[in-house]
Amino acid sequence: MEKAIRWSLSSTLSEQRFLVVDVNGRSFKRCKVEQYDGKNFQHSTQSTYSNVPPFRAFDWAPHDETLVAVGQWSGEVTVLRIDDTSSNISLPAKNQRLCNAVAFSRTGLMAAGLERVRNDFCLNIWDVNQRFPTVLSPGGGAAKPFVEPYRKFASSEAISSIKFYIAQPEVLVTGVKGRGVRIYDLRENAGSPSLHFQTTSVFNLAIDPLDENYFACAGAAKDTTIQIWDRRSGIPYTALSLGSGSEFGVQAEGPVLQYAEAFNTPKVSPQRRGSEGSDVSIWSMRYCKGKSGYLGALASNGDFKVFETKHEYSFLKEQGKAQQYPDYDILNTDRRSILTKRIHHIEHAQGETNNHEKPRVVAFDFTNLAGSKGTPCAIILRSDQSVDIVGLNGPPPALSISWRPSLIVSRVDNTITYKGESSSEDQFLANNIRIFNPSEGGTAADLLINLRKKRDTAMGNQQSDPKRSGNRDTVDSTPSSSRESHEHHVSFILPDVDKLSIAESVNYSTAARRRCIEGYLFDCKKNIGIVRDNPWLLKLWTWIDLTGAKDNAEDNGMITDTLDLSFFGVASIWNNDLDSQRASNKLSKPTYSKEVATAVEALCTRLELPEFRMTETSFPNHRRLCLHTCGLGLPYQQLEESVKKLVFEGENTKAAALAMIHDQAKLAYLALKNGKPSSVHRELAVALAGFNKGLGTTDEAWNETIQDMKENLDDPYARSILALVSYGDWHDVLAETMLPLRNRVGIALLYLNDEELTQYINDSTAESIKEGDIEGVVLTGLTEQAVPLFEKYIEKFSDTQTALLAISFTCPRYFADTRVDKWRETYRSYLNGLRLFIPRVQYDVQATKVSTPPNGKPQLAVPPRQFSLECNHCHRALDRGTANPRPEAPPPGFGTHPDKIFGDAKTGTVCPKCGLLAFYFFVFPTISLHESFPPFIYRYSYRTPREMDHRAKILSKYSRVIAKYSAMSEEWRMIFGALAHVLLNTSNTNPETPSDDSIPNIRDSAYENSHHCDERDSETDSETALAVTEEEIPSHTAAPASTPSSNAITPPYAKTEKNLSHGDYACKLLLADMDSSE
Repeated sequence: MEKAIRWSLSSTLSEQRFLVVDVNGRSFKRCKVEQYDGKNFQHSTQSTYSNVPPFRAFDWAPHDETLVAVGQWSGEVTVLRIDDTSSNISLPAKNQRLCNAVAFSRTGLMAAGLERVRNDFCLNIWDVNQRFPTVLSPGGGAAKPFVEPYRKFASSEAISSIKFYIAQPEVLVTGVKGRGVRIYDLRENAGSPSLHFQTTSVFNLAIDPLDENYFACAGAAKDTTIQIWDRRSGIPYTALSLGSGSEFGVQAEGPVLQYAEAFNTPKVSPQRRGSEGSDVSIWSMRYCKGKSGYLGALASNGDFKVFETKHEYSFLKEQGKAQQYPDYDILNTDRRSILTKRIHHIEHAQGETNNHEKPRVVAFDFTNLAGSKGTPCAIILRSDQSVDIVGLNGPPPALSISWRPSLIVSRVDNTITYKGESSSEDQFLANNIRIFNPSEGGTAADLLINLRKKRDTAMGNQQSDPKRSGNRDTVDSTPSSSRESHEHHVSFILPDVDKLSIAESVNYSTAARRRCIEGYLFDCKKNIGIVRDNPWLLKLWTWIDLTGAKDNAEDNGMITDTLDLSFFGVASIWNNDLDSQRASNKLSKPTYSKEVATAVEALCTRLELPEFRMTETSFPNHRRLCLHTCGLGLPYQQLEESVKKLVFEGENTKAAALAMIHDQAKLAYLALKNGKPSSVHRELAVALAGFNKGLGTTDEAWNETIQDMKENLDDPYARSILALVSYGDWHDVLAETMLPLRNRVGIALLYLNDEELTQYINDSTAESIKEGDIEGVVLTGLTEQAVPLFEKYIEKFSDTQTALLAISFTCPRYFADTRVDKWRETYRSYLNGLRLFIPRVQYDVQATKVSTPPNGKPQLAVPPRQFSLECNHCHRALDRGTANPRPEAPPPGFGTHPDKIFGDAKTGTVCPKCGLLAFYFFVFPTISLHESFPPFIYRYSYRTPREMDHRAKILSKYSRVIAKYSAMSEEWRMIFGALAHVLLNTSNTNPETPSDDSIPNIRDSAYENSHHCDERDSETDSETALAVTEEEIPSHTAAPASTPSSNAITPPYAKTEKNLSHGDYACKLLLADMDSSE
């Protein structure tokens, strides 16, 4: 560190001050900002202190700007009063060694960190206010006694960095060389444990002053690693636990965010550092004082970056449901994960750009003022002693994306100048703008089937054209497995000349939306029809529906006296991996494998599964249940019916393969001969006849003929039959990976011995999870093992919809996983973004129902009945998550000055999620507040200050009446003020509430006026305003219900309430007053 600069924490709009430190010149300059208009910066020097002993560490006191502490090479700490050279005090070290760090707290505590020496403390804390009041007062004189520290820590451990917390001045964080980072609380006893964080990055500590749960640290010289830690993850640490990490056996957690190479410039120019090939080091790190999550870092080569971090967003936290619904694991912890939102490169290292080079930056600090763009500003010091203020670049302009699944293509070129007679606006738009909307007709399955036909035609043309077939990058090779066939099925990589059109691309991208509209939820039979274009998804829903998992789970068919085997896969059943899955759902927890075997046998008996006689095994009942899970192991009568059905549907080879798997060669032969057999079917029948005569094991010519037939076929079932008839070895059939995984697992269960079967199941399960193979659900089931499988599946196919719907049958009904919670949040936000509110509500209701075990309570909490304010841009709620306030707030006056704020966030007009200025707010109910209030969407905008004042008076006048309905927040009262125009209700006289006679008369034309108002809104903003029709507004009347007015409006569905609630009455009062005032 050559130089340093510090911004005064007590700077105001009228006076901003900073301190310039020259380490080599041993001087301090206190400066004042004279002018800064966003570009030009001028400052003046208020005082200079040059009588400074040689030092290697310093800190500027936040509670008194005239005090500076310096740590010297001898370990001595000197407290300087820079406006009075005679008022200094020196605190010598007991044993001379380097002083690496000094720090002040805002209450006058001072800490010094020293190099290691045996049998002596290296972290000393003094109370400057209480111990040296006379000496530190102006004119107090100098002194150099040995003063015993107020507190001492870290015996024989070198301290590298120190920082006090702003909100908790008795708490400090320290870097200990070779140990890690520790947090000491001076309010605790001397023997109390500190919090420990195991890391080698113990330098340049920085604490986020606006969210002090997070602090950052950097690596040593030539190590540009930056780590951000959450202090809530620290583990207790005492001298007794040295080397173990925790005396309580708690496993240490790592940093919440890490930048392994924050500065990737490997070398520094020798002209700048004097030694060729010097590695880059981090010189300084500071957190922004005005905005949380902005971490600045300066490298030794002048490279200056700001890392902007944000908390990971959670819909449930946004709605303030953490305390209401503790069942969500994602909300049970106070820790919040953070992520990097943006990295601002403020100053580049010299030599990295071709621009005119300025003197490199040698020091920086954040100010507490906002720039012209509402972003944080930093004051920087360059190598030529010049000082400047730089602001961060603001966020890029928001991209306007319509909620409609449309694509707009423009041909307009800004460089074109139009001559001659100008065309009308409509004609100009018609000639230059094209809007592609998804086709309205057809289902998602029909749409995808047609697109795949075009894909297959294009691929066939390319392979047949010698000029185009040479490009191997655009031609998919023949799939070698069922998994690769699935990947090929959903792939739309086409030759350049056969690319999908824009309209076709829009249709393809809206497949998930179409499925949702068609009712893609938890009805397995309905889902089978919706995804009939995808055989792999069809098999998934068939497994859930037809193998008995779903039905048996609902009627307790898969539940025994000790086990609940609902939705289990082959791997869990065969490996007895049952205890960890359903421990909370068992009537009696099984402890021994004998009890598990007894439960499995009882379940096989209840399901009337056929006996297992195919091979020798020690676990016949496990094989019976596993075969049932695969949909195999059928009794002969059921097998014969299945074969006949497949033959009738024209799937002769599939029927024959099913019969061969069950060792029914004669039935397989008949399947190939019946129906409308093709030449291939006849050849396969001949091969089966020869196999029955034993030709496959003795005749080599026969085997070669069978192999030639196999190479010319791509039907997986035909290939599996030929693989068996060739040598009669089921291992050859298992090698046919084109055969669906369910059939291969069934073959392994029928014909492999126990040891081979265990190895095959474990290997197949691991591969399915690794590849995200949706067929692997037959192995993992819908258990915890399925979550990483679906995670990889989503990563590969971007199909969160199917993965979430499938795993929702068991999560959170049987287990909880934060990944599934996030998928659920993502899917709900996706539906809200598409304005599919009714399908989203249907999903919420049915997901809650699915999560309810028999005779139990829902594991997925029911969303509350509520209205919410929603941003019209990002479609997320506008509340700021008040249910999860930050744990500590900075002291008054700290941070950004209230007269100069960042943007318009404090005015309430900026969305706290996306930052867009919100001129319109949408008010919509997820579920109606009252039975008499129909669902609707209503746009309301305060157009003039007079209207705002008018509504404020109304809310104030009737606040007591409204409060009787519920304990409303200010946000709720604003909602009711907006809804007063449309909440019109009919009621009877009730002795518990005021009668209709006491309600002011409501003009008979109220409905007409509101209707016209909505029409005007629709004309001014056709994209967002939704007109309120006659069928959407409840009726109203000024006369009692017994004598209705002849002019009263009575929609067909209007209801009469016998018990008028206080909320309804309040709405009537609001409506009447507002209508009478306009």
